[in-house]
Amino acid sequence: MDRAPEIRDAATLVILRDSEHGPRVLITVRPEHLRFMAEAWVFPGGALADADGDPRWWEAATLDPGAAPAGPQDEDDQARDLGLRICALREAFEEVGFLVGSGPIGSLGRTDADDPELFLARCLERGIVLDTGALVPAGRWTTPLGAPMRFDARFFLVRAPERWEPVPDPDEVARCMWLTPAEALSEHGAERAPMAPPTVETLQMLDGHEDVAAVMEAANAQNVGGGSIPATRLSPLIQLVLAPNPGLMTGPGTNTYVVGRRPAVVIDPAVDHDRYLATLHELAGEVAAILITHRHADHVGGALALQRRTGAPVRAFGREPAGGAVVEPLADGDGVEAGGARLIALHCPGHASDHLCFLVDGSADLFAGDNVLGEGTAVIAPPDGDMAAYMDSLSRLAGLDIARIYPGHFKPLDDGSVVIAGYIEHRRARERSILEAIRHADRALSAEEIVEIVYSDVSPALHPVARFSVEAHLDLLQSQGRVRRDGEHWTMNSAG
Repeated sequence: MDRAPEIRDAATLVILRDSEHGPRVLITVRPEHLRFMAEAWVFPGGALADADGDPRWWEAATLDPGAAPAGPQDEDDQARDLGLRICALREAFEEVGFLVGSGPIGSLGRTDADDPELFLARCLERGIVLDTGALVPAGRWTTPLGAPMRFDARFFLVRAPERWEPVPDPDEVARCMWLTPAEALSEHGAERAPMAPPTVETLQMLDGHEDVAAVMEAANAQNVGGGSIPATRLSPLIQLVLAPNPGLMTGPGTNTYVVGRRPAVVIDPAVDHDRYLATLHELAGEVAAILITHRHADHVGGALALQRRTGAPVRAFGREPAGGAVVEPLADGDGVEAGGARLIALHCPGHASDHLCFLVDGSADLFAGDNVLGEGTAVIAPPDGDMAAYMDSLSRLAGLDIARIYPGHFKPLDDGSVVIAGYIEHRRARERSILEAIRHADRALSAEEIVEIVYSDVSPALHPVARFSVEAHLDLLQSQGRVRRDGEHWTMNSAG
């Protein structure tokens, strides 16, 4: 399988101004000579440069490091947030001459922005402070698998100063125009304006507001404050909503997926949290079904509440209730229809005996639940967790030539078959390490002692979690006759 192109961080600036007909947005048309999205109608923007993340920008930007409104959770996130805002402004200045801030901005040349390091140097030496705080986060889009170039793009709204007009760089912009969102969408609907899905979705979000202030207020309501619910469109038919349940076992939170359009299905509503559930319902609109990968609490905590909101059936493997909700059972191979997508249920036990993965019919995309994670590896916790079943499930998934994996936690992964092969080898390597630890010990070892040897490279704080997987490996090795148990201790069988 060819390796997928690297995903690059990017930023886009949606420039707005008021008119008698409501907000207008600046649309640019890409020149026909560009190799990526030639002649498409887009907003100004581009890829993040190393210099955009230079810490010296804190001296030349209005955004306080402790008050970044996009909701960063730590210092690295704050720095990335500022870098993305710098990127959006720098690219807009280069493409259409737009820049907001204080100091002698008029002394900057467009060629300065062409070199991100020079752009920073010019701002510092001339005392220019960019108004990054004027930018309001308005969404995020990851270019779908299969595109020749892929970006993880953040969108920002900004109000244009009075009487400002764009001056397009012909190398970057063929032409530009101020349109109401409805006018732009009408041109797209008439097939006169090629647009990528994130452009269309942003215009739909802008449409229907009385003025720019109303647009900004609506965007701020979605993005600021401790109650914000991160939502990201990953493809035309897949949106990810991060549940507000961060922790040792959940990472930043459980990934909940909204798949399809009118109707959609929701996969793994994790918690009963009003704003989170409202976000799911708003993104999904009509909900055809609520799908459960497995009944661990961090995947079903919102199932009953979402069912009550939407009236949609809860579907899971087996008939046991899921998060208190009555279940319509799914069997291996059953299909679930959504608008524009059909999901095939795959019974893949191991992490949990009731675990389902969902394969997108006609593609190579997989919703993996907790069988595959975006970072690290899955925990197999007996007695419900079963290492033999888990290895069989991984082998089954390895035979499906998976391209993209949407995991239950952390980020989506490309090159899915490579990832799954790595999971299989990782588990085999752990098994070998466990056998080596027992074989070379001068006495029987407890599971805790095996963890200390095998997971010596892992923080001791995670050893209690690692013990679950060690015990699962030991159960498998015992069933194979390779090790034997004596109370709470383990030794090699003579044949092992």
